[in-house]
Amino acid sequence: MKTLLCSFGLAVATMAQVVPTPVGKAPNSSSFASRVYFAGQPEAADFAEYAKQGVTVVINLRMPAELEKLDFKEAELAKAAGMEYVSVPFGPKPPTDEDLAQIFPYLKGDRKVLLHCATSNRAGLVWSLFRGKVDELKVDDAVAEGKSAGMKNPALEKIARERLAADTKN
Repeated sequence: MKTLLCSFGLAVATMAQVVPTPVGKAPNSSSFASRVYFAGQPEAADFAEYAKQGVTVVINLRMPAELEKLDFKEAELAKAAGMEYVSVPFGPKPPTDEDLAQIFPYLKGDRKVLLHCATSNRAGLVWSLFRGKVDELKVDDAVAEGKSAGMKNPALEKIARERLAADTKN
């Protein structure tokens, strides 16, 4: 296994860096370097738990219609817990380059981040794209990390592989 310097200055191996990290009752919760957390939809009380872990930014990938089904206002809970709230929704269509340009600066910064969607599938897709495009991991390695972060849908894996393969760095 190779070691490289990732975008936020930590020496990391190219694979197996996303590890299960239970936080509250959030499904499919995992983390990378104890700085970027991934999860399915957190419950209302989970935002305070993420704040206790030091998370200062919540990035929500869910569509507005999905959030209407919740019995709480996620943005309000995140802000009440002292966290910045960022919404970059995408659904059936994959994230655009503009969407990723809003997300990637948070992922390569030095603040702790929670990246979530309904099941962590979309969060895993975004992570694989970030690791391939920004940290220049090989396609297979970036996809493996995306899977560890929650990307289980074969269609999303296909999107990740196609987008990363199109990038000449990989």
